[in-house]
Amino acid sequence: MDIKKWKVMLAVDHHGSFTRVGLELGYTQSGITQMMKTLEKDVGFSLFKKVGHGTFLTDEAKALLPAIRSLLHAEEVIRQEIASLKGAQTGTIIIGTYLSCSIHWIPKIIQEFQQKHPDIHFKIIQGSEGELAEWIQERKVDIGFLSYQSEQRYQFLPVMNDELFAVLPKGHPLAAQDAIPIEDFNDQPFIITEYTPGSDIHRILKEHQVTPDIRYVTVNEFSSLSMVEHNLGLAILPGLLLRGQIGNYTTLPLLPRAYRKLGLAFSSQEELSPASKGFLEYAKVFLL
Repeated sequence: MDIKKWKVMLAVDHHGSFTRVGLELGYTQSGITQMMKTLEKDVGFSLFKKVGHGTFLTDEAKALLPAIRSLLHAEEVIRQEIASLKGAQTGTIIIGTYLSCSIHWIPKIIQEFQQKHPDIHFKIIQGSEGELAEWIQERKVDIGFLSYQSEQRYQFLPVMNDELFAVLPKGHPLAAQDAIPIEDFNDQPFIITEYTPGSDIHRILKEHQVTPDIRYVTVNEFSSLSMVEHNLGLAILPGLLLRGQIGNYTTLPLLPRAYRKLGLAFSSQEELSPASKGFLEYAKVFLL
């Protein structure tokens, strides 16, 4: 079977549209349709279903996704190994990360790495703790920049403890303290980014049996900061994200102090492509 067809199928799963996939990959819609019909004929069952104006994978197609991702990962590794044997290093590295790491770490690491490896391309995607862990396990990303998760099923190399801070509107009554006891968040209007079980904020609140009044769930930490500035509630945010930020809010340490353990994550060193292995070594030197 043609690997190109499997790549198109994954793109359809991501975009939910043959038209969008065609625009991204440089095919006509009719070309994508014909390619996927041929693939369905090869496998012997339907791979797609129409729901409204979207195109989605059938349950049978979804069952194939882990094997397809492994196949495409192996193909990328082989391609990079061949290039390496020829004295060149090419390929694409997919990085999964938090917003804070993508601002303060990743640009500097890539800048240094590409001075010696200019033909390596990067794709950077942001997600929550749960999403990043899932993407690493499913090989959707090669290397993750994320915090330690107790139930992780991948390799994790810790690089720093990132302190978490209380963020309050300027002039808030609690802002007069030197530090904010975590229990002070009980029943307070609270703003959180993608509140999911297992997240760092969820873990801290649960450990201290604190139940804030979660009024708003935002798409990223900068949205949370803006909500705090408009006096809509309190938040707990990581120090790495707050570094260099100035706004109409007050940041104070928590009491007791709280941290998230940031590090580099990958499925296994043996499965990394040559380009990803090289980038991982650069990241270690930069961060450790």
